Amino acid sequence: MELEPFVFRRSGRLLGVRGAPDGEDAALMEAVNRYALRPLGREEFAVFTLDLCHNQVDRHFSRFPEEELERINDMTPGRPLLERHDLRGSLPRGMFFRSSLHHGEERVSVRPDVYVMRTVENGDFITNIEGGVYRETSIGFSFRLPECGICGKDLRTCEHIPGRSYGDKTCHFIMRDVMEVIEGSVVSSGSQGTGFVPGARSAPLEARAALTAAREQFHQPIELCSPGLWAEE
Repeated sequence: MELEPFVFRRSGRLLGVRGAPDGEDAALMEAVNRYALRPLGREEFAVFTLDLCHNQVDRHFSRFPEEELERINDMTPGRPLLERHDLRGSLPRGMFFRSSLHHGEERVSVRPDVYVMRTVENGDFITNIEGGVYRETSIGFSFRLPECGICGKDLRTCEHIPGRSYGDKTCHFIMRDVMEVIEGSVVSSGSQGTGFVPGARSAPLEARAALTAAREQFHQPIELCSPGLWAEE
């Protein structure tokens, strides 16, 4: 029985504003103008770098393996930047035009660059990013397999609960078979955080309820997982 993919959002953070040092303008303009319908001038847009997702266990007790980050890194250019994952109520604010993997001591991150047109409508949006008011980012994507970090099975079919301790291990799930990067978003700092969660915390009630519902659906001959399951608002 084939399961429906999860649609998920995972938090990251805004790293900083990308400048255009002497000697880099040509490469920057070439990368941006691959997505523009007419040649843009450098004064027409602002560029930012986002820490979009990484390989550490996050606040929902999930994580990416590094090979999935490589897939996400390849799929991110050409995807839109939104506000608050608003797929219905507004049009994109910017466009991801290139991306790279950043390797720290333990943390590997997907860090794309995004350009935002300097229009009247985007003025406050750009100002709030540059002023540090809009800090947090989040990625919207779909994936097929939530692999249990305890037993290695599909999390929807095993008995383990993310956030609970089993012996000396705290359960989390590994997001495998990423299918699509849908968008990246700028979100409020109070709702997303940086994605790191102490392992001793218990799973949020919303997460437990979603897992229970998914397991109940798994044993019925109907749709197994709604598109919004495990999505973070």
